[in-house]
Amino acid sequence: MLVDDLLYRAEVSLVRQATDARFMELLNLGGFGLAAWDETSAGPSRPFIYRTAGVPMFDRNLKALCEKVRANALLAHVRGVIYEPTERVGAQNVHPFVFKDAAFVLAQNGDLFDFARMRYDLLGHIPPELTSQIEGTTDTEWLYALCLAQLGNPFATCGAEEMARAVCDALRIVQEVRERRGIKTQSPINLVLTDGRSLVATRYVFDYGWYPDDGSFFSGEREHDFTTLWYTTALRQVQPSGDGPAAGIGATTALLIASEPLTEDTSTWLSAPEYSMLVAKPNEQGTIDVHLEEIVL
Repeated sequence: MLVDDLLYRAEVSLVRQATDARFMELLNLGGFGLAAWDETSAGPSRPFIYRTAGVPMFDRNLKALCEKVRANALLAHVRGVIYEPTERVGAQNVHPFVFKDAAFVLAQNGDLFDFARMRYDLLGHIPPELTSQIEGTTDTEWLYALCLAQLGNPFATCGAEEMARAVCDALRIVQEVRERRGIKTQSPINLVLTDGRSLVATRYVFDYGWYPDDGSFFSGEREHDFTTLWYTTALRQVQPSGDGPAAGIGATTALLIASEPLTEDTSTWLSAPEYSMLVAKPNEQGTIDVHLEEIVL
């Protein structure tokens, strides 16, 4: 599929969501990034990366590339930031994050409240070969390093199950740090991890319903916000073995995950349940196994 079909041509495209998202009031003006995999390219396991602190609808280079690049897997993200002079907007803070030779890339929709008090508590859980690659100031990049650190080898190929376990282990560590620091403010954590073949996506929040009563962003936009995660699949009929008629079994050939549906007609989209994890991986039949798991920490 051309990258342009998802980022620009969809009815509710990701580029449009930078300034006209339907499920949130905040404009996503903090940058744009993508990681795209093409099985026919040189080094097919290595994604094409494009990240910019600019707004995507004004990016002619991005538009030209999207009209040319085809991808069998894509992770793209528009970044929203709080409108404050202290906010750091720059390419080093743009998702998705990818360390050199790392097992997967990661993007997040959400934020860890009071992350500055948590940051260095995570150092003991992340080896130097990962912390040395952290360049920005976002909670997401630290979460990325923390998830990678839960793998036996963060630079080796891993499967969907390994990624899922790594995410749960990382969330448990974050929960322990929050408890130790007395941080109880609501913090949504929707993560998407992929290596271009397998994918893990979470819909999770710490301390749902607890927010400060101080007129801040967290007490307004984030009040009772269980950040959304939607998905849809493409199916094909599978012929059963033997000479019998087709049984009408649907096999998943493509999976699309988004913070909000990319089409005006949402009848084919499903909302991932709260406190859930969506896990997808290729199978021997050339299709995709997709299932939902409950996140229990």
